[in-house]
Amino acid sequence: MIEMTSVLPVHNAVSEPWFDAVNRDVLLLQKDPVSGNVQMYPRARVAGYPDREPEWVEASGRATLHSFTLVQKSVHREFSDLTPFVIALVDLEEGARITSWIVDTPIANIRCDMALKLVFREIHPGLKMPCFVEV
Repeated sequence: MIEMTSVLPVHNAVSEPWFDAVNRDVLLLQKDPVSGNVQMYPRARVAGYPDREPEWVEASGRATLHSFTLVQKSVHREFSDLTPFVIALVDLEEGARITSWIVDTPIANIRCDMALKLVFREIHPGLKMPCFVEV
């Protein structure tokens, strides 16, 4: 693992339930209690409805690859030793789209619309994040 303090995600009162769940290998999403729409990244209020507080729901872990990029050379020093790696936009079964890493999958196998399964990886000492592998 490498030094990544300058690019670590922010832990605060809103995001802490999400990080706590990830540490238990659970991916949480937020759901609008009125419409049922899900949102991701954690927010204090439902996007577009400041009077609504979202509920936490567990994601199924099933997803589809929307788009991806193969990073062969990183200009960001924290990622240089990890190349090549794949960063992706992933459509969760619940409807949210998130940015994540594709891991443990041969680069030649990666294609848009492929089925993915949620896994968790420690990407920095003490920081586990949701990632995806081919089904």
